Amino acid sequence: MKNIYSGIFSIPVTPFNLDLSIDQKSLENCFEFLVDKGSHGMLIPANVSEVSKLSDDEKKDILITATEVVKEEIPIIAGVSANNVNSIIENAKYAEGLGIQSVLMTPLLSFKHDSEFYDFYSEISRATNVNIWVQNNRPPDGNPIPPDILIRIINEIDKVDFLKEETNDSGHMHQLIKDKCANKIKSIMGGGGGRRIIDEYRRGSDGLMPSGHMIEAHLKLWNELKKSKNNQINNDAINTWNLMLESLLFEFNFSYSAYKYFFWKRGVIKNYIVRHPIKSVMDDFDYIEADRIFDKVKSDFF
Repeated sequence: MKNIYSGIFSIPVTPFNLDLSIDQKSLENCFEFLVDKGSHGMLIPANVSEVSKLSDDEKKDILITATEVVKEEIPIIAGVSANNVNSIIENAKYAEGLGIQSVLMTPLLSFKHDSEFYDFYSEISRATNVNIWVQNNRPPDGNPIPPDILIRIINEIDKVDFLKEETNDSGHMHQLIKDKCANKIKSIMGGGGGRRIIDEYRRGSDGLMPSGHMIEAHLKLWNELKKSKNNQINNDAINTWNLMLESLLFEFNFSYSAYKYFFWKRGVIKNYIVRHPIKSVMDDFDYIEADRIFDKVKSDFF
């Protein structure tokens, strides 16, 4: 059976008006842009979307818009993370009611004990009927799950068959889960825009969940990766990754401030306002550098 959770699952930004309300038209443009460009799927909302700055009602409205625009052209994974398990379950049930078949959440940042991670996913599994993605992320956005507990979560808990792995040891974690959860894991994807995708793919990655502002580059990279044989990464994929790397490193420094700027440069959204920068604030010289990088990526890929 074909794995529909494979390839590039792009993440759109959340565009804002000057008063910091959601810009509905630009949001629709983001969804249409990613579908038209051929993204294999979509994750919404997530860190790229400033999810920590969105209210639960805004998250629900975004999912409604996504389902109305995307329809069933590509699969949607609903990001349902929140600061308490009850809100996460409510968000997951809401997504399920919209017809979305998969949800993704990160463990609560307050968790310190192994049992808290395990019980968290057990409770969500019992309360919902959708596919569950574990988001295993590094601080400050995430709370990494101890590897032995992550293995138990995937192997033992019903419907928890999917993993977005983006800790600093992502490559090794890909291989560990592929080896130890071989009979249960259905898809494991990387994050970080693809900074580690060469190693992740060699170790069995099923895909990548990056910001969608340079979707053409990610699709080209993925198609070239699929031509790799016997653990030897296709040289064309490595060359494409090298062309992308400067942009990926810039994005790492500025997070969704950079993502939004590049979506704006592409004419998808009408401004690049953020509610609160998660990393450094871009200054005039950063925008000069962003323009230079954007022009290079544009010349190479679109």
